[in-house]
Amino acid sequence: MRYKNIKTGVVIETTSVLVGDVWVPESETEKVPTEEKTEEYVEDEIDLEKMTNAELEKFAKEHGIELTADDKKNKATRIEVIAKAFE
Repeated sequence: MRYKNIKTGVVIETTSVLVGDVWVPESETEKVPTEEKTEEYVEDEIDLEKMTNAELEKFAKEHGIELTADDKKNKATRIEVIAKAFE
């Protein structure tokens, strides 16, 4: 008999009887609504203080943040400009 996992969509064929809420005979899957998977967005925490000046400039460039000559005076000004861009 063929069974379908209604959570993952996996179909298996076995001579055994499967029990459980997620396994249904494939012939009955049209009657059972499947659960939709949703991706969860997780924002990474970035510690700008631990980055070097070169890493900060690269990070800014990758995120479309333009650093002027004044912004590049020191690490603190780089961090300030990057942090403001994400507010």
